[in-house]
Amino acid sequence: MAEKIGGAFQAEQKRVADLLEEAFAGLPEALSQFVRSEMEEEQILAGVVLASAAPEDDSNERKERRVALAAALELLQVALNIHRLLLRPERNDTIDNVLLGGTILAGDYCFSRAAVLAARTCHPGVVTVFAELLQTLSEANLRRVIARDGASYESMAAAERAALFESGAAAGGMLADLAEDEMEDVAAYAAEVSRAGARVSAISREKAAQGKLDRLPLRQRARWGQLVARISYDGNRG
Repeated sequence: MAEKIGGAFQAEQKRVADLLEEAFAGLPEALSQFVRSEMEEEQILAGVVLASAAPEDDSNERKERRVALAAALELLQVALNIHRLLLRPERNDTIDNVLLGGTILAGDYCFSRAAVLAARTCHPGVVTVFAELLQTLSEANLRRVIARDGASYESMAAAERAALFESGAAAGGMLADLAEDEMEDVAAYAAEVSRAGARVSAISREKAAQGKLDRLPLRQRARWGQLVARISYDGNRG
């Protein structure tokens, strides 16, 4: 069973990658390459969504909805990565108008495509979570610009990553029809993965982590276990 689940999980992640490629195909080559450079190589966020959205009774329709949501969150993350470049202090005086315009265009394009993919879930609750996440992150960045907040680039990225992981897990839980307490457990575990960053090997070494994994819905544990194991391997390799 584990092998079958693993194969399905990998197939869905490949489908997410295909949707991202379709989105990037709508950009001029130069902008397309730029956008790809800001994409997370391992696409862990997509894995978080796909794991959180695994339902008790699956179907092709459910699969397509969670794949669309996973691609939407990955694109949103790319858009945030791109727009965050404009907030780096060292870029403000050196970036030229052409590069500035291209950066804004690429980020806005990813935002719009992410919204289209989120709508493909056909789930009002999921679309609401996506819209609220986008509003929260946009308002936070705007406040930093207006107030000239001294928050570091790294802390900003960490805060955005945490919001993406937790909201992605919550929206995924909606697609899987999880109970409220199950959704809370899944979101909490996603937060653990987010806080650990790229080197999630720390999670797999903690006794508490296994306890948190055991609290997740049975139909999701295999996916979460595979995701964390894969990230742990990548982190140890680095």
